[in-house]
Amino acid sequence: MPGMTITEKIMAQQSGRDSVRPAELVWTDIYTVMTMDYLGKQTFTALHELGKTEVFDKDRVICVSDHLVPPPTAQFATMLNEWREVVREHNITHFYDLGKQGIAHQIMVEQGHVLPGTVSIGTDSHANTYGAVGAVGNAVSVSDAAVAMAIGKCWFRVPESVKFHITGTWQPYVMGKDLSLHIMGMMHWNGHLIYKTLEFEGPAIHALSMAGRMTLCNMTVDLGAKNGIVAPDEVTKEYLKGRAKGDWSMIASDADAHYDAVYEVDVTNIGPTVAMPDKLDDIAPIEKVVGTKFNKAFVGTCTNGRLEDIAMIAKILEGKQVHRDVNFLLVPASTQVYLDALKAGYITTLVEAGVAVDTPSCAACAGIHTGVAGDGDIVLSAGNRNMKGRMGSKNAQIYLSSPAVVAASALTGVISDPREL
Repeated sequence: MPGMTITEKIMAQQSGRDSVRPAELVWTDIYTVMTMDYLGKQTFTALHELGKTEVFDKDRVICVSDHLVPPPTAQFATMLNEWREVVREHNITHFYDLGKQGIAHQIMVEQGHVLPGTVSIGTDSHANTYGAVGAVGNAVSVSDAAVAMAIGKCWFRVPESVKFHITGTWQPYVMGKDLSLHIMGMMHWNGHLIYKTLEFEGPAIHALSMAGRMTLCNMTVDLGAKNGIVAPDEVTKEYLKGRAKGDWSMIASDADAHYDAVYEVDVTNIGPTVAMPDKLDDIAPIEKVVGTKFNKAFVGTCTNGRLEDIAMIAKILEGKQVHRDVNFLLVPASTQVYLDALKAGYITTLVEAGVAVDTPSCAACAGIHTGVAGDGDIVLSAGNRNMKGRMGSKNAQIYLSSPAVVAASALTGVISDPREL
């Protein structure tokens, strides 16, 4: 019998089995459950409908206000008030609300609520992000989250695994987002990766920062994958030092593990990459879109609102000015990221360059508030989705790129190659 992939190992260990195979159904222990403002009350209501009034562990149900803060409308303000009351009623230990808030997925990893070798779930599609530290992270429905909140367990169909072996040397101004978009263009939305585990490994992954790994795993859901994952290594160990809320150990795929497919990617040959409006898998190298005009720049979201991203932007904009025809909005992914960027002087650099910096939230990503796109807007975003209406108006266009491309382009008013600065 062949060995197991890291995701299979985790599902086996957390379901009390010696082994599992793809397509089997397993009943796994859940390390943490995350829910947030706009679905949180519904999740707790579903918990009560199960006949439960208490969660399985007040320390391991994580509640976050991110989509609706600060509330842009009276309706959202009322929803937030109702949400806060529910969280207080259940005496949840970890509640990240306005003033100490952040995007849920950033919070989960940054604050040590997900650990290698465990399973964590959330009521938002980009919970795949948790795979960056070697956890199985997955988005679930309100009803499944309620069951997990009640008993600390959730069911899964064990996914087949697909391996991406990443080699080569990272070029200047090329980021994890560029690799993610490259893979989008390479695989396309063709159904091949639906409900699969996307496992990233190889020397170029070991050289990638935790921020880059989070970006990579974050966007696997947009290929239809069940989860994305990177086996823990020294980068993981260093990152979790002082922040992991629990014990953990190294875990990796067996050498003889079976994969549905294996793909080789050499990052040496990857440059800045852009997704064209309306389709995530309509990918172009930067050279093909240089000179394209846009009027709004946006960096933030659970994909690219981290300190590393802000540092890159500050490096590019230092001593310069954002083009007069561009409105540039930056939203840090968490309060901690905001504080770290302030202490490093990045925020001063950005504000002096003409960037508008807003308090941490999901902001314009979901088209709810804080920088939404209007009719005729052309947005260059470091976010994760660009379908019509994603950031507001269906009559706006959204190009996706890395923070480096957004920053370089903001200086010129047209999409520009940061390597040419």
